[in-house]
Amino acid sequence: MRVSPNPKLKDILIQKNVGVCCVCKKRGLGVHFHHIDGDNSNTVEENLAVLCVKDHDLHHRPQAYNEPNHLELTEVEIREYKQSWEAFVKEASQKNPKVFAVLNTYGDYDKIHSLRLIFQWDDEKIEFERVFHLIEGPMDLLLDKVLEEIVWVGKEIQLVLVDSPLEIEHCPCCNSSYSNTINSNVTKKLSSTSWKQDSICTIYINPMQPSLAITIFLKDDRIYSGSLHRCKNNTLHYICDNFEESLSILKKPSVRTQVTKLVNKILMDWEPGRIIFGTGDPDNPKIIEDLSLPRCWEKNIKTI
Repeated sequence: MRVSPNPKLKDILIQKNVGVCCVCKKRGLGVHFHHIDGDNSNTVEENLAVLCVKDHDLHHRPQAYNEPNHLELTEVEIREYKQSWEAFVKEASQKNPKVFAVLNTYGDYDKIHSLRLIFQWDDEKIEFERVFHLIEGPMDLLLDKVLEEIVWVGKEIQLVLVDSPLEIEHCPCCNSSYSNTINSNVTKKLSSTSWKQDSICTIYINPMQPSLAITIFLKDDRIYSGSLHRCKNNTLHYICDNFEESLSILKKPSVRTQVTKLVNKILMDWEPGRIIFGTGDPDNPKIIEDLSLPRCWEKNIKTI
């Protein structure tokens, strides 16, 4: 015998899911209360998932849908969606939530044509996303929608803007466009309430070779490491945990000035509470006061 949830249980489920389907998270749709295990008499909170009309029907009649990239909504998948979404909503309401809103922009610096708002966990897992395009209205309106979407999920969620526009490229497997999430180590900085007190950056300067190493710690946790050196092909080669770049050495200013600017940019991005400079023996470095680079950075440079 089917037992429908009482009004109090419905209110609890609506609140825990902020009124949307735990699968698609689309706002403004009608929702059903689905019995996950198929037993219509097992009407307890743990066995009820909030589904929109379409996803509810998709579960019961998967053969009626022939959509690209469609995955059938099995009992296991629905339970996973429910648990993840309700946990996300709960975390988003905390004072310093470990979930983030990341705004990707598409186009170029002269013309941004679309936005993608990604809601992610601190381990880079994407919970859901929204896409906004200029065809829907002017950019000011789209930005208002972005902020409205964030507040709807949780007023304490931090908004992080990816600092450069992306070209639209599509994955050959699923045909969806690529986007950027926040690195899990960056989220540790953003969610830390004691970053200024507990973060330390160490910079080791090789006295014999044009190279240096940067490491950032949060207490005992190493959250960032990178190295910079001058290559024979007249470039500065920078490698960090998830990024690599080669920059051409310019004629002016001096190479050491160019290196100093690069290092300062990294320090501005991370804003460590303390910075320690060292040189000499890498196993027992001598502590120095500032970023004093040796003259070997300037040798044998073919300027452009």
